[in-house]
Amino acid sequence: MKKASWISLGLALLAASAWAELTTAKKSSAVLLDGVAAYVNTEMITIADVMSEVRRSPWADTAPELREKRLRELYTATLNALIDRKLILAAAQKAKMQLQSWAVDNRVREIVSNNFEGDQTKLHNLLADRKIAFEEWKKNIEEDLMITAMRYQQVEKRVSPTPTEVRAEYEANKGRYQTETATAVSMIILDPPDKEGDESVAARAEKIAAALKAGTSFASLATTYSKDAKAANGGSWGKVNPEDVFRKEIVAALNKLKPGETAPVVLIDGYGYIVRKDEQQDARALTFEEAAPYVESHLRMRQAEKLYKEWTDRLRAEAYIKVFELPTVK
Repeated sequence: MKKASWISLGLALLAASAWAELTTAKKSSAVLLDGVAAYVNTEMITIADVMSEVRRSPWADTAPELREKRLRELYTATLNALIDRKLILAAAQKAKMQLQSWAVDNRVREIVSNNFEGDQTKLHNLLADRKIAFEEWKKNIEEDLMITAMRYQQVEKRVSPTPTEVRAEYEANKGRYQTETATAVSMIILDPPDKEGDESVAARAEKIAAALKAGTSFASLATTYSKDAKAANGGSWGKVNPEDVFRKEIVAALNKLKPGETAPVVLIDGYGYIVRKDEQQDARALTFEEAAPYVESHLRMRQAEKLYKEWTDRLRAEAYIKVFELPTVK
């Protein structure tokens, strides 16, 4: 039976440790090492295959009481993706698809350039640490390219929203296509005194308030007083969504301001924050001309998902697939 392309003892143990972490909360010594996850025609997918992919997802950030449920959801989704991968590769083999060796070599060079600072030795060292042979890894890259080529032929090549469809989508969902709310913000950040005798945050805030009232520009005061990297730029943060960037106390202060106004100092953990609302850009609906590229992109994605599912459903209907239930660790 053909060995799965990414199986190694190291990956199996990593998968086991990820699963074992779930059992710790249950105070159980049981560890699920490996097993058969599925057969696809004559090929096997192991639990370790699936878990080596699942462990790259941020499932560990889930609350402990939900972690096992989340892990099982990710396991099922990942297993289905691996089944689709094997089916597509089988379809490529049936279609006698072949890639030129230069295409694979170019992709390898691109990966080395983008991820390893152009140093292939670093790639080899990483693969050695993970007990993966370079040729095995390169074969996986070739398979990725074949899947991309097959998907283009069966899906992307056939996706082509018509102008009528684009217009209909826009008219039916105008609320989806609008600009984002954005606020141009400037800020002066005052750090706590270093030693006894230094001016307090409150004292410096009073000086700044008086200077602003006298007509001194916010930008010049930020350059003088602010203690962050944006001081050199007059304290400007540019246009942001405050809820995504600032703490709730600063957001609350900004919400009370009109464009051009400055809030009283906000004290948080010993630091002082003086914020100014420079400009407010409210959300507005895009015109059809403005929205058309986004509408078309949305339709292309939706059509591609539909075509991909129809294609893989056909492949599944023509194949032998046996999926084994994931054992429960007690």
